Amino acid sequence: MMKNTIREIAKLSGFSIKTVSRVINDEPNVKPTTKDKVLKVISETNYKPNIYAANLNNKKTKNVLISIRKTHGQHTTKWFDILMSYLVGEASRKKYTLIQEVIYDDRDLQNSILERSGGYIDVIVLFYLTDDDKRFEVAQRNNIPYLAFEKTDYVPLTVSNNNRKGMQEAARFLFSKGLTQVCLLLGAHMNVNQERARAMIEAYEQAQVSLDQLEIVYNMSTLEDIDRFVEERIGQNRLPQVFFVSGDEKAIAVYHSVYRHGLSIPQDVSVIGFDNIPISQYYTPPLTTVGQDFEQLALKMFDIIDQLLENKEDIRPVEVDPKLIIRDSVKK
Repeated sequence: MMKNTIREIAKLSGFSIKTVSRVINDEPNVKPTTKDKVLKVISETNYKPNIYAANLNNKKTKNVLISIRKTHGQHTTKWFDILMSYLVGEASRKKYTLIQEVIYDDRDLQNSILERSGGYIDVIVLFYLTDDDKRFEVAQRNNIPYLAFEKTDYVPLTVSNNNRKGMQEAARFLFSKGLTQVCLLLGAHMNVNQERARAMIEAYEQAQVSLDQLEIVYNMSTLEDIDRFVEERIGQNRLPQVFFVSGDEKAIAVYHSVYRHGLSIPQDVSVIGFDNIPISQYYTPPLTTVGQDFEQLALKMFDIIDQLLENKEDIRPVEVDPKLIIRDSVKK
């Protein structure tokens, strides 16, 4: 088999040697799309950077693989970039090396870093799980400890937002304003979105508010999806009292569609998001949102990583409480 070099990886990926080196060393300020392309070439060619070999001889540095499952065409969302910045900072402080790899489907696993790590990877952190996710099997077969970033029955060790608490706090806030007709816009049918939907249903039941007033819509995965959906509702004169968007980034599509029709927020329709990404406070009006505690999520994740590497027993999953951030996008 051909032994690839960093120069050949640069040629195959179409980027400079310096850019490829920055990706390999997980340096900041590399575009997510660039990183994905370089990592895909690395995966396809089974290239192993020198840092791996160095770490085999000097185990002062531990290697943590961030394994991300995406669908083709899916872009990295801002909340993930924010969380990664905290993870990179914590990894640097602890002298760990973070390595990112993107998996699009199970066929990618054959030549993945996860599958061909050869002892280089000490812990795996899984993002965006599916019910039949083969990454569990690969990790177990290679005897690599792992945890997941989201609450799920399929992985015993998880770090996640307390989605139930966050969604129910948001629901109670809306109900206190007399806003009960809510359209909840979620992405794909994945665990985190299903958990948020269940939490909203429970909030309605606890408050004895008719579930007929709650509409849950899945597969609102892109700005274009949401823009078309809101556009259709406006055309049908079927606006809810509130659009609750699972993701601040996607809430901007609601704003765009509403304003295009000369309507206003929150006078004609209220909007609430989830994440509290920095730009959400600069929307017009500033977005009310359920804020993730990114710093705590990163700290708790490395707490579990440390325990796994120390072979501790009775390690428990962790939930981090989000916080409702009240701004001006919800009718008073």
